[in-house]
Amino acid sequence: MKKFLITGMLMIICACATTTQVPEWQETAFRDMENYKTSFLTGKESIAEAHFNRARVALSASNDLDLLAKAYLTKYALHASVLEEFDDSEFLRIDRLQSIPANLSYYNFLKGNFAAVDERLLPAQYSKIIKSAREKNLAQARKEITAIDDPVSRLVACGVWIKHLSGDETILQTAINTAAENGWQKPLWAYLGQLEKYYLEQGQTAKAVSIKERLELLKR
Repeated sequence: MKKFLITGMLMIICACATTTQVPEWQETAFRDMENYKTSFLTGKESIAEAHFNRARVALSASNDLDLLAKAYLTKYALHASVLEEFDDSEFLRIDRLQSIPANLSYYNFLKGNFAAVDERLLPAQYSKIIKSAREKNLAQARKEITAIDDPVSRLVACGVWIKHLSGDETILQTAINTAAENGWQKPLWAYLGQLEKYYLEQGQTAKAVSIKERLELLKR
């Protein structure tokens, strides 16, 4: 997911490499989208939204609906990574004006519409997960999610699986470990809360109580 918008930005920047200066809108959009992701994952939501809005304004000035769609998909992916719902109205407006199959496939992946996803058009880190999702093959999904190198993409994959398929202790622990290793408060709290819920549903009350106490301590 980290490379989804950045790849598009870098292609434009490289195309301008023979000039002496990169256009300001490209620098602004790239910088603010990176700052948006960091602020969002560390729980600084008001700051994150300000960064996203600056990136959106910069991208809008370029008249490039593909990049603007990718910015919104990046935002939606981050919400999915912390198990949150997202308002998809802006992407759908863009898609009505200029539908790009790769963007639509990624959108359907984030929404859990796995039958509508063309895995050939997904960011490479998610392409193998689609088969497991369609078959609800939990054992295979565990391996594929754990193997994703990029930590943000790994969290997105965890979020999509947990949100649209089923709870699983291994995938929840993978998300918790990923968030903790990177100091990302927002997903850490979200997945600890989900793990508590999972233990309660499994009748493992002692484990649920332990997770609840840990979460309360971390939130102090």
